[in-house]
Amino acid sequence: MAPNNRYIQTVLTSSKPFKSEAAFKLIEEGLEKDGATYVKKVKGIFAFNVSKGPGGASETWVIDVKNGNGSVERGSKKKGDVTFSLTDDDLHDLMTGKLKAQQAFFSGKMKMKGNMGLAMKLQQIMPAAPPAKL
Repeated sequence: MAPNNRYIQTVLTSSKPFKSEAAFKLIEEGLEKDGATYVKKVKGIFAFNVSKGPGGASETWVIDVKNGNGSVERGSKKKGDVTFSLTDDDLHDLMTGKLKAQQAFFSGKMKMKGNMGLAMKLQQIMPAAPPAKL
């Protein structure tokens, strides 16, 4: 019986990455290279509540472009100055340019809470031309 229990545990603990995870990695790389400049321009904290990920999972990412040289944290409890809520597929489409922010907001695919002016600055930290790996 022990081998079956081990197999079940392995299956339950293995997980696929979120589709949108690559975009957060690119943003993190950008902050590592030039975070101080972004912090001076943006001065805010963005939170993303992402639902319907692999296996129906939900996750939160926080992009802090207010403190230090900026950071990206997965699973953070930090409160954002603006919080976006959307599915993993919709966030992936938004980050790759397949879905426009205004279209996502007005169609109800993206919900937003907090500082609307700061939300407009999100584009400043997103990769200019998303690479094919997203």
